[in-house]
Amino acid sequence: MSISKGNMKIGALPSFSLPTLDTCPGKTDFCAGVCYGLRGNFVFLSVKNVHKQNQIASFEDTFVDSITNQISRRHAEAFRLHVVGDFFCVPYIEKWMEIAHRLPDVKFFGSTRSWRVAELRSAMRTFRDMPNVYIKASIDPSHSDNPDDNWGVWSIEGKGYPCPHDFGLVENCTQCGRCWTDSNMDIRFNLRWGRKSRNPDQPAMMGS
Repeated sequence: MSISKGNMKIGALPSFSLPTLDTCPGKTDFCAGVCYGLRGNFVFLSVKNVHKQNQIASFEDTFVDSITNQISRRHAEAFRLHVVGDFFCVPYIEKWMEIAHRLPDVKFFGSTRSWRVAELRSAMRTFRDMPNVYIKASIDPSHSDNPDDNWGVWSIEGKGYPCPHDFGLVENCTQCGRCWTDSNMDIRFNLRWGRKSRNPDQPAMMGS
């Protein structure tokens, strides 16, 4: 089990991921079809094995202590939850609540489609509402259900402020920081992740 050292998009920020799709109970056919977890470095067996070991470790009693210690050693301002993967069960969500509670100076950010799963909804709201947690509801154009008004959103080609990285305005997330400093800001991403749009001010298709 290990946290990652960052990537091209998030920069040097640490993160934690799980197997793509298999741990995504709120996924739609649309997001499953365009998921960046099915391409690039994520297809390498070594990367898949790390994510699988992370999932296995998440069931262990030592998970909270281990992850807390790893994050503490990185001295990072923010921590990205699930570059790939998602919150797949209540006990797993509760473990991240405990980690966030133990590390009040770290800002935990990311998105989730688990808001769409009835049995996970309450736990996700509780986690989302912690003072150092910035979790947004992930949405795409394919579904008609909507998160409640208290959710901010990350949308694929939908509503929200254009992601500066996706539109070529910053090199990585560490140069922006909106996702872990403004809990009320909706963000929209390009369908082709990380590629510059012709016009970041073009009218956005609604996300649902």
